[in-house]
Amino acid sequence: MVENDTLETFEMSPDEFALWGDGHVAYIRPISGDQAARMFGINSEIEADQILYVLHGADGSYMAISDSLEGLEANAMERNLQTVSLH
Repeated sequence: MVENDTLETFEMSPDEFALWGDGHVAYIRPISGDQAARMFGINSEIEADQILYVLHGADGSYMAISDSLEGLEANAMERNLQTVSLH
C-alpha cells in the first residue's frame, strides 16, 4: 500500500462548476436571516442574525431553503443529489 501525502488541488471556472455533476451535485450554503429576506423576500418570524441553509444546484440555481442543515441534506438525498458544503 502506498500512501500519498500530497494534497492535489485544482480550480474550476464558474461555468465549469455549473456543468460539473450534470444535475447530480448540489451545494449547501449558510446564509443569515437578513440575506434570506433580501434574496427571497422572507421576513416573517426570521431574525436577521438567524442562520439558514440554502440548497443550490451546481449552476447556482436555488432549490430549497431551511433552518435545518439535516433537513436540507435529507431534501437533497430525496432528489438523488450529492451535496457539498460551502463555507
